[in-house]
Amino acid sequence: MNEPLKEKEQLMEQLIEDYDKNLNNQIISISSIYIILSIGWNFIFRWFNLPFSRADISVLILIFIVLSIIYLIFRFNRTSTKLNTHIVLLSVVFVIISLYFGSGYSEAWSYFLLIPIITSLYGKPFLSIFYSGLGLLSMVFVRTGFPDNSSYIIDTIDISNRILLYIVVATFSYLLLSKLNMLYNKQVNTVIHSMETTLEQVVQSFIVAMEAKDLYTFGHSERVSQYAVALARQLPQYQHERKLKHLRLSGLLHDIGKINMPEDLLTKSSSLTNKEYEIIKTHTSLGAQMVEKVEGLKGLKNGVLYHHERWDGSGYPTGSKKETIPLEARILAVADAFDAMTSTRAYRNELSVKEAFRRLEKGMGTQFDPNLKDAIEAAKPEFLKIYSESHDPLDEFEKLTDFL
Repeated sequence: MNEPLKEKEQLMEQLIEDYDKNLNNQIISISSIYIILSIGWNFIFRWFNLPFSRADISVLILIFIVLSIIYLIFRFNRTSTKLNTHIVLLSVVFVIISLYFGSGYSEAWSYFLLIPIITSLYGKPFLSIFYSGLGLLSMVFVRTGFPDNSSYIIDTIDISNRILLYIVVATFSYLLLSKLNMLYNKQVNTVIHSMETTLEQVVQSFIVAMEAKDLYTFGHSERVSQYAVALARQLPQYQHERKLKHLRLSGLLHDIGKINMPEDLLTKSSSLTNKEYEIIKTHTSLGAQMVEKVEGLKGLKNGVLYHHERWDGSGYPTGSKKETIPLEARILAVADAFDAMTSTRAYRNELSVKEAFRRLEKGMGTQFDPNLKDAIEAAKPEFLKIYSESHDPLDEFEKLTDFL
């Protein structure tokens, strides 16, 4: 499935489930309050012998008992939200039929119009059509199967008009359903956009904090992310924009663990001692721990943790090899190495692009995934473009000025 659509559908499902759960509880609560009030004022009418109601209090009490049982089931029995929804809608049909018999027949038929209105609140076409149809059948059945005891005479024209009104209400309720679905989609798109914007801001803040410690690596994270995306575009596994965005964020944060590294080690102009190198190597594990603690960045762990693993298993921190190394980490390993070779560091000058590509080819099967060889060859024009744009002296000066 298309990755953006899959993520959107998952978020949509969660929002709808939360909405349905709250709606189920609200319908039961409101119905219970209404029945309690009905019981109360009918008792008052009977007590003072007021001719304002023909309701059967025993029927109202039965409805209240049923609603109370449903409420207790929801509260103490962890049934699924979908099952609860059907229980609620069936209880609505039961309550409406009971009110018809318990509230004086003819004048109570309009209660059935509540069924399509309530079902439309869930925003699901199947529920709306099924329970609206069930409500219509129930209305016709109770009217034709149980004669009206009132003096008001109802003929077939009256029944057909009621059915027509019911269909009209159901139709407008269905329009309400479509509007709810539009709101769902709008809310999901807003949430996704907000999450992406927030994550981008968090990532940029991390990069600023990290690269402030070592101006020799200024822009390194951005370039690695660009090289990684350019390489990934040549692979069938990365033909979805969402996956490319994910890889881009991994590239931006691949060295985030260096925030915890001593600055004198990062800027040291001579070779590192074995002890110092072991300290530097911990930046992958530290970085993975950092992104795990940020909601929305947990999925970047593989790229951050494994980008220094080698195809032959001689890398760090886990010594993973071949396909046991996540693909995004194998891509980042190439991008990271290429940018490191073509950038000036405190301890050496940059290599030429030609020499960097030669060393990448030489490292196939040992340091790098040999399956990426063709993709690297196809991505060469894009690599050259990124290198050229990022090594423009004027552009670099402007970026550095903005950074400072």
